[in-house]
Amino acid sequence: MEPEGSRDYTRVNKRQWNAIGKRDQSRKAEMLRQIKVGAPYLEKWEPKIASYLKDIKGKKIIVPQFGDGLVMVACAKRGAIVTGVDFSSEQVRLAREAAAYCGVNVNLVEADWQNLPESVPNNYFDLVVTECGIFIWTDNLDAWMRSACRVLKNDGKLVVSDFHLISLIAKLEDGKVVFRRSYFDQNPEVCESEEDASPSIEFRWKLSDIINATIQAGFRVDRVEEFYVEEPAGIPFIPNNFLLVATKE
Repeated sequence: MEPEGSRDYTRVNKRQWNAIGKRDQSRKAEMLRQIKVGAPYLEKWEPKIASYLKDIKGKKIIVPQFGDGLVMVACAKRGAIVTGVDFSSEQVRLAREAAAYCGVNVNLVEADWQNLPESVPNNYFDLVVTECGIFIWTDNLDAWMRSACRVLKNDGKLVVSDFHLISLIAKLEDGKVVFRRSYFDQNPEVCESEEDASPSIEFRWKLSDIINATIQAGFRVDRVEEFYVEEPAGIPFIPNNFLLVATKE
């Protein structure tokens, strides 16, 4: 079933993310406590990006689509000067509370990363860092990458950790990997949530689309990794995460 106004992707998905923020607040309480007391949150939960966030005290970092805000707050706890961007007013509100709880300051911008306001400065940040759950919500990869390139200093780094696109269309049946749609089918998909009534619209990209958009925006791709992170719903036979590291030239 296609929800009313489903072509207005931002409005539909913003409604979904406002609901997710309220629903998941209790789930992240223990992780926030770890960040507050200085536990190595990044090394434990985000080991692929942690190696790029070792010496970030005083570094200017921007986190697109920060979602639950955990990576953003963890970076601020390590002394980085952090800005977060998210289009969900509820996620922004919760992130403000999380930062206060952890005793850090973060600059929060409620905006669509694909259409950043002028208040986010050009050529300013040392790092653009993301955690999983980015490109399924992105309907314009070129615009997303242009924003990342615009805000970074020359030689600034883009560090992206996200769900592998092929894992999002696969499932395990009787010990075999089955694909519910073609990897090459890039039509947006209306997804009904099992936990709340608000549907979402997700976008299906190939890994090559993301890499090519990175290059076209003006980045040099330094590293791409495909890997498996063990989780209850994961399929060990295929990668379910990937890492992309690029430098603004």
